[in-house]
Amino acid sequence: MKKGIKMFTLIAIIVIIALAISIFAYFKIRIYLANKKADNIEIVDTIEQVTDTNTIQTQINYDDFLGYLTIPDILLEDAPIKESTELSTLSEAIGHFTSTSLYQGNVGLASHNSGGNGDYFKNLKNIDIGSEIYYQTKYGTKRYIVNTKTEIDETDFSYLQETEDNRITLITCVAGQKEKRLCVQAIEN
Repeated sequence: MKKGIKMFTLIAIIVIIALAISIFAYFKIRIYLANKKADNIEIVDTIEQVTDTNTIQTQINYDDFLGYLTIPDILLEDAPIKESTELSTLSEAIGHFTSTSLYQGNVGLASHNSGGNGDYFKNLKNIDIGSEIYYQTKYGTKRYIVNTKTEIDETDFSYLQETEDNRITLITCVAGQKEKRLCVQAIEN
């Protein structure tokens, strides 16, 4: 009897290990394929260098469609972006902070990370320094490399200030901490 229990336990352990390896490989393969697909995204500017960001901003209205966000390392592909961070916008798309640039400078975006519809940043907590982010708009496509990942207070908007360089700032809630936000910044590459 004891021999049978030992054999069953050994088989169960082997099955669990094989299952864990299979799940790990499945996600690694998905991330690899997402990165290979992202390699085909053409990085191009379709507008002249804009020195006055208000030129573009005045052409955009509340809830307008702006473009797509792709982050291969967290399996986010062609997520829609709309103007505004109102709850109604965030329930269906990634929201653009209206106080930030649309293309040149610091582009600020927000999304939910749980709750079903609009939870585009559900895996943002898993992003690594060095991960690539692709921002596609009618003005062109930019590629950014993540250089900052930090928790901030919900009232800290310092990461959304204007910058001399081109960067993207992604903000979402921190699970279980309603007064905290996860902030990820990436610099154009």
